[in-house]
Amino acid sequence: MRVLNRIIFLNMLWFSFNAFASAKTNLLINNINWPPFFFQKNDEGNIGLGKEIINRCLSSMNVNPYYKQLPIKRTHQNMRSGKLDISVYSYKEEREEFIIYGSEPIFFSNYGFASKRSDNIIIDKLDDIKPYQLGHLAGLAHTKALMKIIDEKKALNQVTIGYSIDSMLKQMLGSPQRLQIIPNSTETLLWRAKKLNIENNIKVHNFILKQKAYFVTVSKASKHIKNPKAFLVGIDTCIKSLKVSGEYNKISQKYGL
Repeated sequence: MRVLNRIIFLNMLWFSFNAFASAKTNLLINNINWPPFFFQKNDEGNIGLGKEIINRCLSSMNVNPYYKQLPIKRTHQNMRSGKLDISVYSYKEEREEFIIYGSEPIFFSNYGFASKRSDNIIIDKLDDIKPYQLGHLAGLAHTKALMKIIDEKKALNQVTIGYSIDSMLKQMLGSPQRLQIIPNSTETLLWRAKKLNIENNIKVHNFILKQKAYFVTVSKASKHIKNPKAFLVGIDTCIKSLKVSGEYNKISQKYGL
């Protein structure tokens, strides 16, 4: 059965690749700092779960990934214009205007909150964050309910905008304390707190606002991917194969996921 599945997988990958490109191709991908899913720089041999999966799948499709370091907002702009070929996104209907989604999640992320442990903040529901100064990572997508709270608090000057999760964590612990709560991926908050040796000073709350599935996507304006749907079939098939073989779990465990 394993041999048969392997043959089917290779045939689907071969078909997808040949529908996609006839020669080895370089694809532009955003290189974001989103641990433990993506690292802009090698971190003690770690490049991130998402990047490892993408690299393996593209290699099997005879494609070279070329990572371009961009902030979140610029990533959106470059996916619209086709200056980037692929990126990883959670699903939002409005994004289908400029990208095509794969169907197999490359990973899931829990969306929650962190605070300074000594502040003794309790978060059991979304409304519990309203009394506090919030930190907002520029370009980060929020749920509609949280975005409503952020917009309301911006009008009251109760939102601190940051451009790096590390700097925001430090601002939360600093004196003066510039913010009290940071919304982000709980996996990212835990990873960076540990790497900065501040995990004992940071509380990542158990309350999860939303779990998001993330997918490989193709820019509709891509100049290098001739058949996006066939390309994404190849990516989806590769991700599924890694999950079935157990290789996906091995990589995930390396990142504490």
